[in-house]
This record gives sequence, C-alpha cells and structure tokens, in this order.
Amino acid sequence: MSLLRGVLATEERERSSIWSTAAGLFAGVRTEAARAAAREAPLDVGEFLRGPHQLHVVAPSRYQAVTTPLVVGLVEELVHATYDRQPEGARLLLALDELANVAPLPRLAGIVSEGGGQGVLTLACLQDLSQARARWGTSAEGFLSLFPTTLILPGIADRPTLEMLRHLAGRELAASPSVQRDKKGRTTGHSTTWIERDRVTVSELAQGRDGRALGLDAHNQLKWVELTPAYRDPRFRPYLERPSRERATSRDR
Repeated sequence: MSLLRGVLATEERERSSIWSTAAGLFAGVRTEAARAAAREAPLDVGEFLRGPHQLHVVAPSRYQAVTTPLVVGLVEELVHATYDRQPEGARLLLALDELANVAPLPRLAGIVSEGGGQGVLTLACLQDLSQARARWGTSAEGFLSLFPTTLILPGIADRPTLEMLRHLAGRELAASPSVQRDKKGRTTGHSTTWIERDRVTVSELAQGRDGRALGLDAHNQLKWVELTPAYRDPRFRPYLERPSRERATSRDR
C-alpha cells in the first residue's frame, strides 16, 4: 500500500510512465490462458525439487513479449528455491533454448557463476552473441568466458561472434617442411619452418564440419566433437518412434 501511495504521489507525467511500464509487465497475466492456468493448483516448488521432475515451458514467438516476465519470474523462483534446499540435495538443470527471447534472465551471469556450487546447472542456447548483446549489453561479451564449456554449431553469421571465438581459440605453431633441390632436380637437403597461425579460421567456425561441432573448454582448448543424430541414439529413438506408432494407430482406427 505504501508503494502504491508513493506512485500516486508522483508527478503526473512520471506516474503515467510507471503505469505504462507496469501494464506491459503484467500483460501476460491478463490473457485468457493465464486466467485458465490460475484456476489450477499452483506449482509446489518444494515437491518439484524433491523428485526427478521436469517442467517444460513453451512460449511461441508471437506471445513472447507478454510471457517473458512470467517465464523469468518462474525460473528465478526455482533457482532461489534450489539455493535454499541445496543442503538437502536439491538439484536443478536449466535447459534454456532461445535464451535471449524466451528466458532473458537479468541475473544470468550470477546464476551461471555461482549456481554450479549451489545445485543449479545452466545450459543456454543462443543463435549468436548479437542476440545476447541486444538483451544484456556489453556484459554479453563475457558470456564465452562465463560458461566453462561452449559448443559451436555451424551456421553462425555474426562477424563479431566469429572473431571473438577465433581469438579465444588462440594461435599455434605449425610445421612447414621444404625440400631443396639442385638444377637437375636432385634432393640436396630438407628444412622445416615453423609458422604461427590461428588454431581455427573464421570460415571453419562459420561453416563447421559435417556431423561435427567445435567444442571450447574452460581452458579455451578446441576439439571437434562428433554429433550423434537422435535416431541413432538408443536413449532418444523411442521418443522419435512413438509419434509414428501413434499416427499408425490413429489411421487403423
């Protein structure tokens, strides 16, 4: 109540800006879907963290503007509840696809840096760092150092992202052997010149290799990692086969 009194006591132009911002933040709770969800039982956070439970949050692109505050609030609540229950064994994996659009956590850097020691592991996916820069500003430049492991898939077109990855990978000495020959073409000697070069080029980063991704570890060591298609992995094959069986059963009916 005192907060509302303070808002009402402000100058009219400033108050109008406050109401406008608040209306945008709460737009998601004024939708029919939010009203319908509010009739259901609330999420029991304690029970969720006590067992091997999963919570899937889907935010279609046309609704992201209004759902972002709700998603961020939910994730933040789960993170802090995990911190509180970590001595009891609570663990939380945040698998955040389309991070900058669906779940742009204001405290992302803090969650990634301190979460590992408090039971929260973060797996974040971005198209490239231009998305992060648009959302988190200059702090996005440190994301590649903040996350201990980075997996780079082909298709990145953002030049600053590619250049940053190239610099992080560093340089190496490569042997360049040569052969000396006389006028008759006979070998007279051998020599080796060491040339300093980038460990990976911008084109290699952008184009990648078929069936592989480039891994960057906490020590900025590069390694090409083989990618296993989901249909070849026995852990995921049943989930891919299930929709086909369901469609076949539906046709039989």
